[in-house]
Amino acid sequence: MRKILYLLVLLIFTGCANKSLQPNTNYSDIVFENNGIKEWFVLQNVISLTRDDGFIEVEVVGKNISSSNQILTYNIDWYDQNGFMVKSILAKRKIASIESGKSITIHVVSPSDNVANYKIRFGLPTEDDQLRDKNINLREYKGE
Repeated sequence: MRKILYLLVLLIFTGCANKSLQPNTNYSDIVFENNGIKEWFVLQNVISLTRDDGFIEVEVVGKNISSSNQILTYNIDWYDQNGFMVKSILAKRKIASIESGKSITIHVVSPSDNVANYKIRFGLPTEDDQLRDKNINLREYKGE
């Protein structure tokens, strides 16, 4: 009887655990610049590791849970061990279109082996983003 009770308790704690992050989860390396994003964009997985060569590799998977296609922007800020931002030509804000019910995977590698930390910022496109229109993701989205 005890074995069955222990087994049930084990199943309850492991089976009911939700492995994906919910929209309101406080994850220190993820910043939502617009709270409206949390209503339709759910983080499913965030993984980071320091490779043997000293570079940091990060992968973020998020899903559009709304019933319509959505557009968001994201930017990865890299920081050194003193907390200063590491400048990089790759540190530009990118625009991504996510179809309804589909996921997006963002996979990045730090620009230097001097990087100690990162922040990923999610936002909504502004008119300034539309004026820039130099982002390859946006041009692909428009079919150019």
